[in-house]
Amino acid sequence: MVHFKITDKMCQELKNHLHCGDGLEALAFVVCGRLNHNEDNLLLAHEVFLMPYENCERDVNYVSWKTEHIEHLLEKAEKGFAIVKIHSHFVANSDFSELDDVSDKSFFEAVYGWSNTDLPHASIVMYPDGSMKGRVIGGNLDFFDLPRISVIGSTLKEYRRNVQIGETNEAFVRNQQAFGSKTTELLKGLKVGVVGCSGTGSPVIEQLARLGVGALVLIDSDSVESKNLNRILGSTSADADLKKLKVDVLKEHIQAMGLETKVITHPVLLQESRAAIDSLASCDFVFGCVDSVEGRHYLNMISTYYLVPLIDIGVKLVADGLGGIDSINGNIHYVSPGSETLLERKVFTSEQLAAESMKRVSPSEYEKRRAYFNNIEVESPAVISINMACASFGVNEMLGRIHPFRYKDNRSFSQTSINFSDWDINTWPEKQSNSKSVINNIGMGNIEPELIIYVNEEDDKLVS
Repeated sequence: MVHFKITDKMCQELKNHLHCGDGLEALAFVVCGRLNHNEDNLLLAHEVFLMPYENCERDVNYVSWKTEHIEHLLEKAEKGFAIVKIHSHFVANSDFSELDDVSDKSFFEAVYGWSNTDLPHASIVMYPDGSMKGRVIGGNLDFFDLPRISVIGSTLKEYRRNVQIGETNEAFVRNQQAFGSKTTELLKGLKVGVVGCSGTGSPVIEQLARLGVGALVLIDSDSVESKNLNRILGSTSADADLKKLKVDVLKEHIQAMGLETKVITHPVLLQESRAAIDSLASCDFVFGCVDSVEGRHYLNMISTYYLVPLIDIGVKLVADGLGGIDSINGNIHYVSPGSETLLERKVFTSEQLAAESMKRVSPSEYEKRRAYFNNIEVESPAVISINMACASFGVNEMLGRIHPFRYKDNRSFSQTSINFSDWDINTWPEKQSNSKSVINNIGMGNIEPELIIYVNEEDDKLVS
């Protein structure tokens, strides 16, 4: 399935240009990174080119231009990027015209002439309200409906073609009563990734399955131990005795529900597996339920490169050493492509990231420098009631992004902090990232200058 993803900021930029108020059609192009994963072919908006009005011949029913003004886009196609042509229509939900057909065949013939692959490109119509309809242009210049367009921002907007709402599974009727059939159907079509399948991860997974999410990607390299039985839902002492993988235990648990959720498992460290990264990159949402600084960093990069909203859940329970609790805090961060990174939000520091990466990739060098690193091996206490509360906030954060139910706009909720000791909840509004790396790499997909996988020096290899 071909799926076009674009940030809300880019979409607003397109709308302002294509529907400027003069009633004449206008034109823009989007250069897209790619992700080809199994049957999914994602076109990921990387940069927008607004065709200057003076370089076009514009009318109420058509827009035309000269090839000389878009040669730089053809050069992008030669490097492997996808090109998406977008122009304005003024009648809601109107189809492509015969003039559009001629224009698209001519333009995309040139695109494929420069391209070294038969991977698809696309043409899209944008209407005055910002909604979109598109079609895929294949290597033989045939047209096919573009089945899915997603706008990623503080709220997820979806435009799908040929979707029929079927009969609701009886198990989800009460979900539908709360959120409506449209949201229930949307959940059924979502693929959601969860990295870390223990204290917060397992209750997140439980809720997603019982909400009717269609597919789950579970990533965790660890096996169940007796110390995990106080917080991994569905785990048993027999699982711990057999040292069964956490992802396998949770997959069996979900399948036993009989709710038809597809489960894909990767028993690996995310930062050491290209297959796991690609699987996660094909998701519609990703939950980070890890203590690892390096894991959080990679999740943030995946969110940027592949336009995947990230919900990071962190729990910190500090014991006083005397059998009591000094403080209990939970933090839920919503990270959309282009928003402040977890590093910018001070969830971790660059020094912590360097230390943890060195410990994994080069243990011998880490031991030499260990005196310079503080608290990297400290384990925090873990209690299921706290983990489940934070997991629920995280899942409701996702629901709020696809079905806004809060009184305030979603832009008000970049971070939610729960202080259980004071029984207090605070929120912070979203901010845009100032990181050049983020700005330059939005929507790069698998055309990756920075997203490299380093593995342990003992394995003596680097995967790029």
